Amino acid sequence: MVEHLPKLTSAEISMLWSTYIGDTMSICVLKHFLQTCEDQDVKPIIKLALSYSLDHVAQISDLFTKEGIPLPNGFGDQDVNLQAKKLFSDVTYLRYLFHMGRTGLNSYSLAKSVSARKDVRNLFKQYSNQTDTLYDRNAELMQEKGIFIRAPYISYPDKVEYVTERKFLGGLVGHRRPLLGVEIAHLGINIEVANVAKTILLGFSQVAQSKKLSDYFKEGYDLGKKMVEDFMIKLKEDDNSYPSTWDSTITNSTESPFSDKLMLFHTNVQSAIGIGDFGLAIAASFRKDLTVNYESYILRVGTYAVEGAKLLIDHGWFEKPPQSIDRESLRNQNK
Repeated sequence: MVEHLPKLTSAEISMLWSTYIGDTMSICVLKHFLQTCEDQDVKPIIKLALSYSLDHVAQISDLFTKEGIPLPNGFGDQDVNLQAKKLFSDVTYLRYLFHMGRTGLNSYSLAKSVSARKDVRNLFKQYSNQTDTLYDRNAELMQEKGIFIRAPYISYPDKVEYVTERKFLGGLVGHRRPLLGVEIAHLGINIEVANVAKTILLGFSQVAQSKKLSDYFKEGYDLGKKMVEDFMIKLKEDDNSYPSTWDSTITNSTESPFSDKLMLFHTNVQSAIGIGDFGLAIAASFRKDLTVNYESYILRVGTYAVEGAKLLIDHGWFEKPPQSIDRESLRNQNK
């Protein structure tokens, strides 16, 4: 009996399309990492991540071909220079993969949850399992090397309590209650994500061929730096421990391993990840000053991302995602 497969839904097409684009970018980035990695313990992690991305591109290519859907252009050999010198440290490679893996776990879970067809659900289940394996191996290696940055600690609770006063929610000024464990956790996550982003952006600003793009990347670095400072203040105000600074070594190379197109797209991906993390933090935070702070950064990072999208459009690099038919345009063609 031949299994009948209905057409892909809008959600399935979009999630597969975005995964394809993202993995073609990752292949370029990981090839450079692998080419320049000096730590023999780190290389297997990079190789594993690269093999997964190559598998994803091949599988989605096959599925889109069968469905008669054109493959996105994405990124390719023209977007990576494997002869370029090392730009970031091996520690940065590990931390980059760790945080991108955390994002992958969330993205693939969402993609599976909005997919109907069994073959598509199976794909995203496979991708989630692969990312889970990569994430665990990465975390274990980072702990072995003593570079895994844990979330801040708090004392164990010794009794069950209920909130009895509305001042628990706090205000924008005056005395505020101590941070909840979950609020501390989200501050820590956002500090780490911002640290990763600002290191990558500073490196991009150093090697970008376009002065305009170099300035844009430096602007993003400055935004990430301010973000780290603001979130650290929230932790310090309550005398909480906070994530230590981590190796952000950038070499003196001015030869870009990546095309300006790839670096600009990558920056927009980082912005989207940041906005998503702020949204999760708002949902988990009860103190008003925290939600206001996160909302402020959603606006600032969102504005920064829009400027990046404009630059992609101006350079002819913005590949249009799948969309519904423009009926109004079709009607106007007959007039």
